[in-house]
Amino acid sequence: MIIDKIGIIGGKGSMGVWFKNFFETTGYDVLISDLDTEITNKDLACECSVVILSTPIDAAIEIVSDIGHLLKKEQLLMDFCSQKEDIVNAMVKYSKSEVVGIHPMFGPFTDSIKAQNIILCPGRGSTGFSWVKNIFSMAGAKVTEFDPADHDRHMALVQGLTHFIAISMARTLQKMDLHPNEAFSISTPIFRINSDIMGRLFAQDPDLYATLVGENRYVSEVLDLFFDSIAETRRSILDGGHDKGVEFLKDIGNFLGDYREIALNRSSKFLNILFE
Repeated sequence: MIIDKIGIIGGKGSMGVWFKNFFETTGYDVLISDLDTEITNKDLACECSVVILSTPIDAAIEIVSDIGHLLKKEQLLMDFCSQKEDIVNAMVKYSKSEVVGIHPMFGPFTDSIKAQNIILCPGRGSTGFSWVKNIFSMAGAKVTEFDPADHDRHMALVQGLTHFIAISMARTLQKMDLHPNEAFSISTPIFRINSDIMGRLFAQDPDLYATLVGENRYVSEVLDLFFDSIAETRRSILDGGHDKGVEFLKDIGNFLGDYREIALNRSSKFLNILFE
């Protein structure tokens, strides 16, 4: 496979722009198509060795069903969607090209790919997979390979639950009519960090987070476990008395093991940086 030109569909979006700059920095010519560009999606499919879908997943599946037949076996088709099972299946179904699903585990406000996590989900072929893995690894990213369905199950926890908690925290503050700015004078550093994470979510595209939480078929399973954990925590700490609460916390702490000290040291470092 000869990689000479990379095409990004949705190249004017934030992640499209980020990766356009990245690939150009590594020495590749990059073409983009978007809603208002003269270059079309079909142009990219015909002209580029690598075609990347950088759109929401529903649009990506629709686009690949439209252009997939134009792609040849020696081309590489990839995507940047946050869920992988459906889009990887669609790319394999509608094209004859090599297929790799990519999930950058960072946002467009990240300065560098160095030390960032990137997940690759193989769909078809090995040459393109090796090429993209090498490109990201050489730039310093931490590359992990996952089956598409396993990826989505993990994202139900890593993204679905995490964002669900931040959304629920914001809703609780709203119901209490307590703005974060009003609470900062009496808050702990941990509360301030959680508030910033919450605010960061709502500063970005609500469509993205509605998709990450609401459209991953595995999130409901994780939330069922989470709600069970909330109920158990309430019974143990609020209703069970002090001693029962301590034993409950010790049991969880034993599960975490050595990670407790690692997390304490690491979090202390960034707390000192943020609030020095």
